[in-house]
Amino acid sequence: MQIFISINDILPAAALFFNLACFTGVPVLSLLGYLSGIARKKVFMFKMARQIARLGLLFIISTSLACAGLLGASYYYGPEADMWLEHHVFWESGLYICFVALVFFGFFTLCWNWLARVKWLHLLVGSVGGTACMLFAGILLWAVWRELDPLSPVYPQADSMFWPVLVQVYLLSIAAGSAAGLLYLLYRRNLDDFGRDYYRFVLGYVSRCGIFFAVVSPLTCIWLYFAGREVFMPDHLIMPGALFVIFLVLAVLLLLRIARSAHPLRNKAAIIVCPGVFLLVVAVRLVSYLEVADMAAQGEVLSTFMRDWMQALESWASGRIRMW
Repeated sequence: MQIFISINDILPAAALFFNLACFTGVPVLSLLGYLSGIARKKVFMFKMARQIARLGLLFIISTSLACAGLLGASYYYGPEADMWLEHHVFWESGLYICFVALVFFGFFTLCWNWLARVKWLHLLVGSVGGTACMLFAGILLWAVWRELDPLSPVYPQADSMFWPVLVQVYLLSIAAGSAAGLLYLLYRRNLDDFGRDYYRFVLGYVSRCGIFFAVVSPLTCIWLYFAGREVFMPDHLIMPGALFVIFLVLAVLLLLRIARSAHPLRNKAAIIVCPGVFLLVVAVRLVSYLEVADMAAQGEVLSTFMRDWMQALESWASGRIRMW
């Protein structure tokens, strides 16, 4: 029996997926800024890294609380509700990893002035926290993948279709984190008054980071094709893939407008809209990932609403052709 994934199922799942993307991408963006500050010896980069780190810590705290709450709920209601995800795969391991991310990235953010005296140690502490965030996202995605494909091994094999999906999730996470970072920097403009030159520089830098990782992310589709060419069903990916390209191009254009502007703060509308566009990117990509997982399970697990949309579009197109 196949599970049908409707648009009403995707929308809340996409919001959670976007939160997971920011949980992973925002700390990495902060660490990239810090590393760039060390390499370029630019004070602006350290200030930007500190601001973005605060946002990353907020996402880590919220995700850690959600993970702890869901773990507690699973103990009380799991046996009666027949919890979908296996506890030992995600809930317990995820809570431990979230705790590691919270401790190390919390030290990286809250002990900034003290740790910044030894920059390599400061970067190391933050890197442990950022790595824990990425590991948490990987474990969560693999837990869901295993539930969709119960015959898959305990750990993904080297030729698994899971790896290109995971790499693309990481790339899109940094791009989505850049969009969230732009909005946060706009919010902090009057609270952290570092001057117009500072915000002109860092908004352009964060926008360029988002553009780079957004543009590179589709390249993993080539890897995905070769990893799953024996079970690949392109018909199920045409519509979510087309929508992904449309929304991604729109997001890149918004970021490009901010990056190329001599006065980025005047592009408030683009800064505000950009996270919403990335939410749409994440939503349609989530549909694609579900379809890919279904392919890996030999097409016996689920179907999404995009298949119905594709059939309706084909029927409409064939009807128009007959009219002509």
